[in-house]
Amino acid sequence: MTEFFTGDEHFWHDKIREYCRRPFDSLKEMHNKIIGLHNAIITKEDTVWHIGDFAMAGPEKESMVRSVFNKLNGHHHLIIGNHDEIKPLNYVNMGFISVHSAMWFERQGINFYLIHDPATYAVVEGLPKSVLLCGHIHILFKHLLPARRVINIGVDAWDFKPVSLDEIITLLKTHNVV
Repeated sequence: MTEFFTGDEHFWHDKIREYCRRPFDSLKEMHNKIIGLHNAIITKEDTVWHIGDFAMAGPEKESMVRSVFNKLNGHHHLIIGNHDEIKPLNYVNMGFISVHSAMWFERQGINFYLIHDPATYAVVEGLPKSVLLCGHIHILFKHLLPARRVINIGVDAWDFKPVSLDEIITLLKTHNVV
């Protein structure tokens, strides 16, 4: 089992193609590409942390969100983003293992803080071996290392694919963060 991170998929959000200059001619093409790249990397045994804005859909589109979710390989956790408007328990009923507003966890001696909006980056600044993984900013930046220790794991920064924990740790070591 491998652990992966992704975010800002914005399923069912047609305007995101324009806002982030996504190279897709239609919403269907965007969905197919993101789902295809996800499933090319993620096995049914892997764990995936979605760090916000899984879909641009409120409760009225819950069945549409479920239809996309059911196509994705892996065991999924959700950190709520500003566009994730379905009730948390309904995401769990959909198949997400857990739903959080933010979360700390440790892997390989590194403390990771998962939160959708990176405006809270100061939470990791004074803590050695702490890194913030976020989404929300789409194409603004991929990472701010080593000074800020913030990594944008959104699909717009990673060629529409999830990023593995190993890739993140390699990036941190390359920038002498850990």
